[in-house]
Amino acid sequence: MRSGVASGKTGTGRLGLTRREFLRAAGGLVVAVSLWPERPAVGAAAGEGDRAGWLRVGEDGRVTVFAPVPEAGQALRTELAQLAAEELRLPISALEVILGDTHRVPPDITVCAGSAISTLGPEVRRAAAEAREALAKAAAEQWRVPPEQVQLREGRALLISDTDTAVPIGDLAQRAAEMRRAGGPAALTPPAEHRVVGKSVPSLDGPAYVTGEARYAADLRPPGLAYGKVLRPPYLGGRLLSLQTRAAAAQPGVIAVVEEDDLVGVVATRPDVAERAALSLRATWGQGLAVSGASLYEDLRASAELEAELASQGDVEAALAGARQGYSASYRTPFVAHAPMEPHAALAAPEGERVVVHASTQRPFQHQAAVAGALGIPAARVRVICPAVGGAFGGKDSPEVSVQAARLARAVGRPVLVAQSREEELGWNYFRPAAVIDVRCGVAGDGRIAAWDCDVLNCGSRGALAPYRFENHRVRVHRCRAPLPQGPWRGMGGAANAFAREVHLDYVASQLGTDPIGLRLRHLEEAPRLARVVCLAAERHGWRDRRPPTGLGSGFACAVDAGSFAAVIADVEVERTSGHVRVRRVFVVQDSGLVINPDNMRSQIEGAVVMGLGFTLREAVRYEQGRILTRSFASYPIPTFYGAPAIDIVLDSDRHDLPRGGGTAALCAIAPAVANAIFDAVGKRLRELPLSPARVRSAP
Repeated sequence: MRSGVASGKTGTGRLGLTRREFLRAAGGLVVAVSLWPERPAVGAAAGEGDRAGWLRVGEDGRVTVFAPVPEAGQALRTELAQLAAEELRLPISALEVILGDTHRVPPDITVCAGSAISTLGPEVRRAAAEAREALAKAAAEQWRVPPEQVQLREGRALLISDTDTAVPIGDLAQRAAEMRRAGGPAALTPPAEHRVVGKSVPSLDGPAYVTGEARYAADLRPPGLAYGKVLRPPYLGGRLLSLQTRAAAAQPGVIAVVEEDDLVGVVATRPDVAERAALSLRATWGQGLAVSGASLYEDLRASAELEAELASQGDVEAALAGARQGYSASYRTPFVAHAPMEPHAALAAPEGERVVVHASTQRPFQHQAAVAGALGIPAARVRVICPAVGGAFGGKDSPEVSVQAARLARAVGRPVLVAQSREEELGWNYFRPAAVIDVRCGVAGDGRIAAWDCDVLNCGSRGALAPYRFENHRVRVHRCRAPLPQGPWRGMGGAANAFAREVHLDYVASQLGTDPIGLRLRHLEEAPRLARVVCLAAERHGWRDRRPPTGLGSGFACAVDAGSFAAVIADVEVERTSGHVRVRRVFVVQDSGLVINPDNMRSQIEGAVVMGLGFTLREAVRYEQGRILTRSFASYPIPTFYGAPAIDIVLDSDRHDLPRGGGTAALCAIAPAVANAIFDAVGKRLRELPLSPARVRSAP
């Protein structure tokens, strides 16, 4: 993978260049772009106020794209290169994309990897279009012709009336940088003329992943590297009362036992030595949090406080009271681990007054700020570089491991790598929030839903607003005191909210004796894009007017997330005796706006479906008396290729607006689709995840 570490030392012995030093040394045309309304002019250097990314055309003709987040599995590098190559009329091989290096890209702590293409893609595309016009204008001035008579092709500016008259864009870069383009935004290439965007270009990072060339934070071996291990309490909330370090410090290969306020760590010459020494620390702990999973949902209800009312339309209570029929139910989802294949890791290296951190994270600037705060130094003296990232899913936002590595490195004055074990990864990081969602709805005499009332506990507002039109509609979100640490997870609370809404709609349809897809379509008059994918999914699957349970084992659900619209149909087999559920096939139709790379979009959707099947069928964090019990893949099984179903994907890609995040909408819809398919197969309605064999067997 070409997202390897950009960390070569300069002749001064310092690591890399500062942003301003890089710009001064590089020369050429720099286009600064911004997510804010104020748009810097072509030729402006990127400064501390820039918020998205920028593009540079070097005097050697090479084009470099810069963006503030790393490649974390979305093929961001490839798709940004496609957008820039399209506008600059270049082959992708002529571009380099620099990601997630706080000293080479403009700062932005708000953009995350999951939304990067929808957030940064339009800005990079616009920057490339502005660079194209600036270069054409520079060539036109040199040839004394109007800019309209110049076109860019294969890294050269050509005179349209005489294509033998040409100049490499590198020769024009400095002239273009000194000129200011007047007028409005540069014209983007219309979809009908796309040659690169919309094509399945092979991943720029793929060969390095396959060959093992890709380097992750834990793979790096700078001179003098030491290994750190951090002492943790045996249970949540445990407070250190006393500590004996003599046995650990005396072990051969131990460099130091570091005690700094809340940090206790061992630094050694080898990782196994650090592990053994950490186990020999004699610690006494105070009482921790005696929380257990058996009371999870009761604990959430007992602590719930209203946070926000997202929707309040009409008179919900009156509509419920006057409805012909009413249907109420509660839905529950447990804590879920991120379980990336690469555990958390960070390598920190002191360099004089500066520190360089190689971190496996989606949020390099957040880590930079945290390390600077922990060390008491300006953020400008902390450089965070993201090498290859082996999965994150929101779980590597926290800067804890980067801070630990930096503090240990400062204490011993040499590079220190802190890499979590699988047990630490599963047991000592935050989890996807558990949720309780209560739904009440009332159906009028015409069969339409006249009232929808939803209370969301603990998982937040994402996806809580129904995409359907209900005349009376209320949604309230409640914060809770969660018993476990919780934080961002792929799709945030969208999966839990979609599970509750889509299973409840299926429940209503079954009670009314009507087709569940038909019921949804009657409430999608104001959501034509979602209605379109719903109809396409039904057509693709061969769904005809159905009245579950039919015994066929097909279930439907849809979701809107990150700007994408997805409709999912799951076909399942259920063993009545054992309760085992086998998902045989999944049909997905998705509208994600402008599809830059169709193969990559399909990969994102396939990954979303398979990951979603994990928390649908088996994943749940178990804990007892403050101890996490699921601390290996044996006790916390995740999906494998062996259990993956056939996945049939249709991209509704005849739209050319903006690229949207494509990796979460189907993930939000898969759990309710499977739950609804189980009901269709055996007539059992499940309202709590995971849909385990025990729950299938015990369901009424």
